[in-house]
Amino acid sequence: MSVNIAIVSGEASGDLIAAGLARQLYRLVPGVQLWGVGSEASAAAGVELLADSAGWGSISITHAIGKIPRLLFGVLPQVLRELKKRKPAVIVLIDFGAANRILAKRAKALGFKVVWYFPPGAAHRRTGKKGTNLAALTDLLILPFEWSADRLRGLGCNTVSVGHPIIERTKSAYDRGAFAKLFGLDPTRPIIGLLPGSRTHEVEHLMPTLINAARLIYKEVRDAQFVIGVAPGMTREQMMKYLSSAPDVAERIEEAWHEFVQEAETRLLRPVSRTADMLTGRTQRSLVTVQGLIVPEDTLKDNSNAERRSQQLRTNAERALPPVVLAKGVTSELMAHSDVLLTCSGTATLEAAAFGTPMLILYRYSKMMAFEIAVLGVKKRIKMIGLPNILAERMIVPELIQETCTPENIAQHTIQLLRDPKVRGQMKADLAEVRALLGEPGVSERAAIHVLKVAGIVPITEPAHSAAPET
Repeated sequence: MSVNIAIVSGEASGDLIAAGLARQLYRLVPGVQLWGVGSEASAAAGVELLADSAGWGSISITHAIGKIPRLLFGVLPQVLRELKKRKPAVIVLIDFGAANRILAKRAKALGFKVVWYFPPGAAHRRTGKKGTNLAALTDLLILPFEWSADRLRGLGCNTVSVGHPIIERTKSAYDRGAFAKLFGLDPTRPIIGLLPGSRTHEVEHLMPTLINAARLIYKEVRDAQFVIGVAPGMTREQMMKYLSSAPDVAERIEEAWHEFVQEAETRLLRPVSRTADMLTGRTQRSLVTVQGLIVPEDTLKDNSNAERRSQQLRTNAERALPPVVLAKGVTSELMAHSDVLLTCSGTATLEAAAFGTPMLILYRYSKMMAFEIAVLGVKKRIKMIGLPNILAERMIVPELIQETCTPENIAQHTIQLLRDPKVRGQMKADLAEVRALLGEPGVSERAAIHVLKVAGIVPITEPAHSAAPET
């Protein structure tokens, strides 16, 4: 049997890290077999999946409790059976703290080598004694930052730092003009990106607030254009549900749904589907709003139609929603070309920081989760939730959470970022400092080399980048 490696990741951010690792493992050792648990990105990178982890992401006991039975009594036993059957050279765990901790313990008890890439708390500078038992559960911890490697090494763990893999995703296949043209947007007008999150409960709680904020922003910034970044796991039906508070949205949203396909390792996008002009019957690129208003591309380019476009904008401002485009699968491009990003707290905030895009970090949660947070005293222990702020060790990006996450507050901060050069410039300078902390390209390759060392496998092809030194 040929050499095989197991890779187990959980939610969307871990799945992307796993995909980058898998591509490098295949490049360095052609013929290696990769299998495990992950989702769309891992599968696209060639990992044979035993289970799809899409939708497993949760940040509280409230959201996790319904997923525990399947993980404990379905997925975990299946993975353990396959470990015994396939006998991988190493098992690589990626993030997904609680579940992977159990798997690490069981795998070590069976005598397997275990590498944990991006263990829990890897981005935090100070977590006390958290991670003490990781030394007994793993052969190597692969970490994004030198300070986390030092801290866990001090607790007896074997560690190495390779940089943050998100740095490899901070690139866009298009310049601003080309990106705008894909959607029929005007590159000279403000583009405001809305990222409601990748987890269903995040989108459900944040989307109504984002839409109401967009209404308020549009009243003050009449030339604003809004693009909602739809997570890969979200369906058209779900987006209809979340936007259904606006009149007549459901039957009109079909025209706003653009599907994009990411090609291999290039991030090049296939041409966007075109929409028929309702008046002329011609097929051309267009800006589509959830009201059904279509502004053809030639109208946007033709100055002689400026008054007509102005009237359309005035009319649209009085309707339920401002001009909105739904864009699926182009999150990086949206981050790169937004003038302001309104994003749910999570890994996306760090990717936006790497692009240097001014943003607001937002989060809303259910009453049950609010009760859980109050009981556990989370607010007293955790002062910041945004990764850019955590890495900077100060509040460089506004965090609007629950009570403060209102349409009025979001609109006020957004308009300030659009109109105040001093505030905008300071945030961009602060984000540049965060970008410098993420390391250099070649992160996934360096991680793959360390995985192969633990597995005792010699790369068949030469590395493209030099491996980070062992620490």
